[in-house]
Amino acid sequence: MPQIKNFDEVREFIKGTSEKTAIYVGCDSRQVNDSTIFVIVIVVHIDSCRGAKVFWKTEKVKRIRSLRQRLMEEVSRAVYTALELIDVVGNRPFEVHLDINPNPQHNSSVILKEAIGFVLAQGLKPVVKPKAIAASSVADYITGKY
Repeated sequence: MPQIKNFDEVREFIKGTSEKTAIYVGCDSRQVNDSTIFVIVIVVHIDSCRGAKVFWKTEKVKRIRSLRQRLMEEVSRAVYTALELIDVVGNRPFEVHLDINPNPQHNSSVILKEAIGFVLAQGLKPVVKPKAIAASSVADYITGKY
């Protein structure tokens, strides 16, 4: 899993894949001491069935105390990353995975409509838990390292 230095390497990799290859972008975060660490991932699912290559990067900011603000920052970073890649995606399946549980029993559900609206407003396809594997599994796994 290479850490992203710039988007050119990701863009070149995507260009070399078939139109069946799916691209998923997601973000998760973790509070560590006085910081919030964001992990942004790009999952390139080869032919949508043959394994995947994962690109990722971390960004560290001053601790964000508000859950709503932190979750919307995750959404914003995922959308920004997706928009960096959109011109090379072509007709490939392309999704923004949100680490948001639609079940009202979960705290993340408070921003569900707002987050989905933001992603849709950018012309992108939002996916939430449990199908949002880029955010809730891949990025979550990497944030566990911090």
